[in-house]
Order: sequence, then C-alpha cells, then structure tokens
Amino acid sequence: MKLKILLADDVEEIAEAVGEMLEYNGYDVDIVYNGKDALDKGEQNLYDCIILDVMMPIIDGFEVVKKLRKMNIKTPIILLTAKSMVDDKVEGLELGANDYLTKPFNKKELIARIRALTRDEEEKKVKYKIGNLTFNKETYQLSKDNTSLNLSKHECDIIEFFIKNPERKISQDELKHRIWSNEENSDSIVPMYMNYLQEKFIVLNANVKINDINGYKLEEFV
Repeated sequence: MKLKILLADDVEEIAEAVGEMLEYNGYDVDIVYNGKDALDKGEQNLYDCIILDVMMPIIDGFEVVKKLRKMNIKTPIILLTAKSMVDDKVEGLELGANDYLTKPFNKKELIARIRALTRDEEEKKVKYKIGNLTFNKETYQLSKDNTSLNLSKHECDIIEFFIKNPERKISQDELKHRIWSNEENSDSIVPMYMNYLQEKFIVLNANVKINDINGYKLEEFV
C-alpha cells in the first residue's frame, strides 16, 4: 500500500511540480491550494504525511497545524515556507509541526524528511499476529497452525490498514479511497472484499471478525 500524502501550496505550479516528484518516488498524493481545503482534507485523517505551505489563503499553514492537533490528529506535518526567521520555525514546531523546510528547498531533502517522519518500526515487520492468525504481508498469506490461505494485494492492504488503525471504525469511503485510490470502482467493492476476508476467517476458524456496524473494524472475540 502506497503511503498517502496531502500537499497544500497556493502556487499551483510549485504544487504540481512537487506532487509529480512525490508520485515519481512512489507516493500517492492529493493536492490542494488553500488552507481551508487542507484542513478539510487533513481532518479526514487519511494521510501518512501532510506537507503545508505556511502562507496560504483563507487559513494559513500555522492555523491548519493548530486546528489539526486540537482534533488529536497526529499525522506527521512538514511546513514549507519562504520565511527563514527562527521565530517562525519555532512557532510552527510549537504548534505541532514535525519538521520545517525553507523555500527554495532541495527535492531530495524533502523526500528524505518524509521518509524519516513516516519510518515506522512496524513497517520493518513482515509478520503480524491478529488474534489466533498470522498475517505475512511479504508472502500475502493468512495462516493458522499449519493452514495458510493466499490473499490478494487488496486484501493484504485492507488488513494492513486495519492493523494501523486498531482503535477506530473506518468508513467505506475511507477504505475505498485508501485501498483503491484513484481506481474506478463501484460502491459495492468494499463490502465485497469484506465478505472475502470474512470467509477466509471462517475457513481458518479464526477468533477475529470484521465488525461492520457504522463502519468497519477488525476485532478479536473470545
């Protein structure tokens, strides 16, 4: 599953160029051109990293950071700005930003900073325990004892997304957006894949299930 980035910059030429560079480096990118749209997108909590220009119309980048952190959204945030004053950097970091780059910046440095912020020790793991099951994201297999079932890439991505979001219900729209990204699919695609996974859990006599009341959540039961 590609890491998903929100990029906000009111200069469209810069935003498009940076967006293309990020996509070339393997990221899935959404681009907006003002602070309000950045806040609206960011509060959906769909992203692995948010890159914000400070000087944006409607709401500036500092205010976006402040509001997102008040919502307890902990997505790593990198601020981009033409300002190089130490006080401005300190303000952004104290509001909750994780990093700061001054324009013009080196694209390789931006990629390096994104990688540093999104590097999760869990990403280094290949196998995960889910109840009485073992999920191997490298071999695309779900197993219990000596029985293993092969998973499709989308099924693996769904399970991995559940693992990364263990405490909350995930909406159908969020799953569709994250797993299928810009692919054209009907609204039935998410329920269909949930059924595929439920059937595999049953075959393996698993003590986990997908709770589908008011969203989706992978839960263990006794």
